[in-house]
Amino acid sequence: MLASLESGWREAVAGNAVLHHDLRQDNVLIDAYGAAWICDWNRPCLGASWFDLVLLLATAYADGHDATALFTQHPTARGVADEQLDAALAALSGFFLSSGGQPAADWSPHLRQHQTWCGEVTLRWLANRRGWAL
Repeated sequence: MLASLESGWREAVAGNAVLHHDLRQDNVLIDAYGAAWICDWNRPCLGASWFDLVLLLATAYADGHDATALFTQHPTARGVADEQLDAALAALSGFFLSSGGQPAADWSPHLRQHQTWCGEVTLRWLANRRGWAL
């Protein structure tokens, strides 16, 4: 079931917006005026304007927030079908869990642990949306 859902991820996240592709709370700085600055642009790419929001909201989900409600309220998520979000979550969970299972990275000793955590979080968010028991 998960592989079938994931199979549509390329179409689901297609777009022409410039994406950070690694947006998470430690890649956002808030200045003295309250403006957010996105830093650490290691993997910019093109895709759906809402994809970075999914990456950022995975952390919110892990902290107990209703990430789906936050997603649907965001302007970039207008018109995004449930199947698109679920395909993105399936692809992200597969990517992160697969990456987390790779040999340790000598350039970042905690990278695999972080990737595994991200995979588990995105899978739990997806399972919650789908009513699956993990």
